[in-house]
Amino acid sequence: QSRGGAGAKTKAMSAEDADDVKEQEPFIHRSSSSGAKGASGHVAWRSEGYWSGSWAFIREHWVPMLANAFEWFEFATFAYLVDPISENFSNGSHVVVWFIFSIAFLCRPIGGVLIGALGDAMGRKPAFWVASITVVASTVLQGALPSYQTGGEKGGSVGLALLLMLRVTQGLGIGGELGSSVIYLTETSPRRFVGMTMGWLSVSSGLGFLGASFVAALLNSALTEEQIVLWGWRIPFLLALFPGIVVLYLLSTIQETPVFENQVVSNREEVEADGDEQEQRGDVERQPPARPARRDTLNAWDGFCRVAALFCMLSGAASFWYVGAVYVFDWVRERDHSIDNKHVLWIAVFQNTLSMPFSLLAGYGTDRWGLKQTFPWAMSACLLTGLPVYALLYMDASLAIMIIGPGIIFGFVSGVVGTTTSLLASDLFPPALRHRSVGLGYNLSICMFGGLGPAWVELAKGALPLAPGYFLALTASMSLAVYYLYGEAMLPKESLARSD
Repeated sequence: QSRGGAGAKTKAMSAEDADDVKEQEPFIHRSSSSGAKGASGHVAWRSEGYWSGSWAFIREHWVPMLANAFEWFEFATFAYLVDPISENFSNGSHVVVWFIFSIAFLCRPIGGVLIGALGDAMGRKPAFWVASITVVASTVLQGALPSYQTGGEKGGSVGLALLLMLRVTQGLGIGGELGSSVIYLTETSPRRFVGMTMGWLSVSSGLGFLGASFVAALLNSALTEEQIVLWGWRIPFLLALFPGIVVLYLLSTIQETPVFENQVVSNREEVEADGDEQEQRGDVERQPPARPARRDTLNAWDGFCRVAALFCMLSGAASFWYVGAVYVFDWVRERDHSIDNKHVLWIAVFQNTLSMPFSLLAGYGTDRWGLKQTFPWAMSACLLTGLPVYALLYMDASLAIMIIGPGIIFGFVSGVVGTTTSLLASDLFPPALRHRSVGLGYNLSICMFGGLGPAWVELAKGALPLAPGYFLALTASMSLAVYYLYGEAMLPKESLARSD
């Protein structure tokens, strides 16, 4: 049967369906007495074992994974084509291009709040779709912009302004998409293998980055530098149109999450009960039924503290994804211009490929031992690897060191941190506030420590040659400190517990 948003017609849950919602939702504030019956009552993964059940669940819920992979491909493509983009829009200035790259990150928290508010009010499904169409449209249009190469001085100026605008809208969309994919899957997946589900989500993000790095490496291998600058850089952006349309269609077919539908029905029942009580008192006309105080909301101070804690706890992961896994290649090429760009890009492909099995390993570990163990392990890996790898590259940026450091070590760590941080973000908040809260806290951290991370280290590297490594160590230390001081106490017990 089809399932709608807040205004959808709903039916009472069977006891079996209610148990599903309780398993899917770890936060203590929930209703299990009623809700919307959905497809979860008719699938095999409900009664299967861990491995077979988790795989069956992924086979059924592959559409959000595909959307997530495609949108990260679109977003990451820009980072891997900095050289030709700078030649087309900023007369070769990498500083301008990285600034434009960062602008999208500045807009992500705004998109997270706006689209998150839509998700909390109207449903996770429509929020996911709005975020996705924003990203697809912004990406395709970037490939059709005028530039210095095609329109001279005027074309370059107009193209630069339009590129800035499109990166703003793309940032708004990605800010909403990140929270949408995480929340949709954590609210749909049974708790017993939600870590593995987040592992597969992290794999889909890795596939997006892998696709972007692979296309960039392929273009640099198949085309001359002049061809890439003139027209080759446009190919990944323009080719996004047709798969983008397919993804949008598929997203329109997914169902709403059972947690959100259960919340809608529970709130409606409370309103009706409040109205019946007033009618019995005979004052229904003088005092219309008020909106009830939800049992799954937070007071303003508690909500602020949780968003602030999420902002700090994600700083280590955010900086590692961008200053560690992406910026490192540009840093190495700036230090040694003799390094072939093709080799660097193929190492990036290797890194993204290697990260995916480690994402699944972290997912299993999270289901087995809980976030109480796996999140500190992931942040400790960031702390212990970032500075040593940069120090090694500073002394010797040979091909072998590049493969071992940015390739193997950074590939391992970037895969592990993605799985644990996604589940941590979702579990910090109750359903009624989850979408906008995750959208704000997660994207603020990504913006400050990820998107702006390269800018911070660029400013500092004149005085500190190993500024990127120190930055990774500092942010990982902050993540660990805030987690142990505040974050662990904020998480529900289901997040921290070991599985039986």
